[in-house]
Amino acid sequence: MGRNRFTSMLCLIAMLALVSAAAVAQEKKVSKVEGTRYDGRIQMVSKNTSTITLKIAKTGTPMLIKYDANTQFTYDNKPGSIDDVKEKLRAFIIVTQNAKKEVVAARVEIRKD
Repeated sequence: MGRNRFTSMLCLIAMLALVSAAAVAQEKKVSKVEGTRYDGRIQMVSKNTSTITLKIAKTGTPMLIKYDANTQFTYDNKPGSIDDVKEKLRAFIIVTQNAKKEVVAARVEIRKD
């Protein structure tokens, strides 16, 4: 009887470890946004066309980036919105390509600096 209890307890611990590992993996998958990250200053925002023009810091080149309902916005590491995106503010934007091969912001991080 002792051996069956030990085996059952061992199986339970193994199952809990697997469930915990799966939960951690899922959390990382949800919170991590993959794509190309650009650093620069906001040059222009157009809510009519759902676009942001970012002046890339390294090159000074303007880049037109679309945003949509799936774009995540943060302002100074707190939840934000498109209303926080203003000209001349520093921004880090993670972009991906949609099915139409357009550059779309997955995440827009605005900094006060």
